Amino acid sequence: MRRSKAVSALALLTGAALVLSACGGGGSTGGTDQGEQQNSDPGKIGGQDELFKRPKVDDIGEIAVAIEEGFHNYNNNIGATNNFSSTIALSNVQPSPYITDLVDGKFVIKIDGDLMESIKVTSSDPQVIEWKVNKAAVWSDGAPIDCKDFHLKWLAATSKATVKGDDGSEASIFDSSPTGYENIEKLECSDNGKTITTSFFKDKPFADYRALFSQVGSDGLLPAHVLEQKTGVADITKVLPSQNDETVKKVAEFYTKGWLGFDPAVALSGGPYLIESSDLKDQTVLVRNPKWWGEKPAASKVVLKTNTDAQSAAQQLQNKEVVVIAPQADPAVAQQLRGDSSFKVYAAGGQTYEHVDFNMDRPLFKNNKELRLAVAQCFDRQDLVEKLVKDVDPNAKPLGSFTFMPNEVGYEDHYGDVGNGDVAAAKKTLDDAGWKQGGDGIYTKGEFRASFKIGHKTVQRRADTVRILQDKCRQAGIEIIDDQAADFNDKRLPASEFDAALFAWVGQPLKAGAFGNYAQKEKGGSANYNNYDSAVVTEKWQAANGELDFQKRITMMNDVDKQMREDLHSVPLFQLTDFAASTADIGPISYIGVGGGVTWNLYAWQIKK
Repeated sequence: MRRSKAVSALALLTGAALVLSACGGGGSTGGTDQGEQQNSDPGKIGGQDELFKRPKVDDIGEIAVAIEEGFHNYNNNIGATNNFSSTIALSNVQPSPYITDLVDGKFVIKIDGDLMESIKVTSSDPQVIEWKVNKAAVWSDGAPIDCKDFHLKWLAATSKATVKGDDGSEASIFDSSPTGYENIEKLECSDNGKTITTSFFKDKPFADYRALFSQVGSDGLLPAHVLEQKTGVADITKVLPSQNDETVKKVAEFYTKGWLGFDPAVALSGGPYLIESSDLKDQTVLVRNPKWWGEKPAASKVVLKTNTDAQSAAQQLQNKEVVVIAPQADPAVAQQLRGDSSFKVYAAGGQTYEHVDFNMDRPLFKNNKELRLAVAQCFDRQDLVEKLVKDVDPNAKPLGSFTFMPNEVGYEDHYGDVGNGDVAAAKKTLDDAGWKQGGDGIYTKGEFRASFKIGHKTVQRRADTVRILQDKCRQAGIEIIDDQAADFNDKRLPASEFDAALFAWVGQPLKAGAFGNYAQKEKGGSANYNNYDSAVVTEKWQAANGELDFQKRITMMNDVDKQMREDLHSVPLFQLTDFAASTADIGPISYIGVGGGVTWNLYAWQIKK
């Protein structure tokens, strides 16, 4: 899964301005050096981030790439979708004002200079951002990419129209996170729609403004003119967030359902590639977008082949069925390919992190904090790292935070007292709370039995993870049952159909985006799948999102993480290694999770002749 999603007279340099060490390639493993601050003052009035334009490259013809999960939905920006696997294709299809680049082994946020002429801060009090879209920028049907597309995203995120959930609670009719967008008081169009001005409420600046409308905030632009055509709405910019009428309901209906799956009639491209076809499972085909106005991307056709098995993907690479693979990091595969000069391996600690969430709606966990603690105590995270990660990334350690990764500025370990496979501590926690160990060795207390299922996607490493976690916890009188399913991430996880869930968030250097993973559902927690309900975390994170002082915000985000440790609704396991491998003649191959994984720079791949 994804989402976890920016400096000074303006002081907008915040968590968004952290860069991540990500060295690697050529068979080497990246280190975990401390990150640095990028662009120390990009938000000064009249200033802006660096513009990036895609390079002129040679034609490399058709290629195939093996990925570990297939494309699912064209609209990946709603709570019901929000799947990293879809970004593998969409990162080169949907327009994004801000994108990521890899410079000297570090992730750097830049302006997409093909899409945008500029993005500038024009005022600090109140905060005002001016977005100028390239006049040549068009969708693959020839319609302009313009203010309508920005307005639609703002509308979807901030609409006051709601719908009642199964439990009777009110939720956004657009199923979209309001983070950052709700700080915008007005969005204005000018210059024939090519200039967008976002004016923020005077008391609500947004530090991570670079997350808005962009991949780096787990968002992107959708073709608003298609929605107009399908709904009969003449001008989407006339539909306002304050509306709660039939018109906005019609818009929301198409927004949340009309772009699900893949339909070439509505799944347009505003990037270098377009999706030619997809079976939404095993294969997705990208071809050059004939309306693309920038430099022609390298490959004429890219076939994305789904392969959930790392060993099998490596075999595809060796058999020359594919030229690049991006499976779950696998120690045996990494060692095998590193030992052959015909291949190159990229491995580095990234922003994706593995964790176990307790479903806080299940009485077993909701009513028994001591059980959550005991489970966290018996989890042996060091054993996980030693057996599953070290051979890929020797620098790997158990993860101690949900808000920062170990190679980011601001990282503090708040979970060092749990996750150490401490059987005695786990048993004492349960004993002290009145739990009794039964004849079968499992603890019980009243109606509750210390037994639960961990749901996860069918991936060998996750099955191995559950097996390792089961060992010490069984010794502690806690039964863990493996509950895997091929469609777990796509269906059961967003539907909260699990006791506990083992999965990964694809994190961001922009910290505001992760708000939707942990905030209260009625306050913007659109991806809060384990039903965590903390007003304290919601309020603290909201405050941090508006703090423009870099150092203060680091402290505030760590306070958020400390509160989550106190509540123990989830246990961080380890930082996943960004992993990819390729034939030695193609490159540059690397991996940026927030940019679409291995395909983030697909447009620039070249084959040595």
